[in-house]
Amino acid sequence: MNSTARSPASTPRSRQRAGPGNRVAQPQGLALVELDPRQVVNGVVVAAGFKADDVAAVGKMRETCPYCGGLPLQLVLRHAHVIRSHLVCKTCTRCFDAVYPDGSSALTIPAGLSID
Repeated sequence: MNSTARSPASTPRSRQRAGPGNRVAQPQGLALVELDPRQVVNGVVVAAGFKADDVAAVGKMRETCPYCGGLPLQLVLRHAHVIRSHLVCKTCTRCFDAVYPDGSSALTIPAGLSID
């Protein structure tokens, strides 16, 4: 499956201004931090933005896209070309991390924690 994401520098901001690294509050206590797609997926910059192969979302989350009127984000787990787990909006193709109030990611396993 081919996946094309717009790069943050080439995407117009028509709704909330949540550029890369900016937090957007979510009602359940998590904040969304928009990520540059090059930080989360191996791919190439193309005229339309960013293109990566073999990237698949595994399910809808309760977190919603701040740009697309409340559409649920989808979880992308580390696999093949994915560098780190993240949330993606299938409509606008923006990538996000969900962070707790202390700044730690809700999508990573804390150092020293075993999942055996």
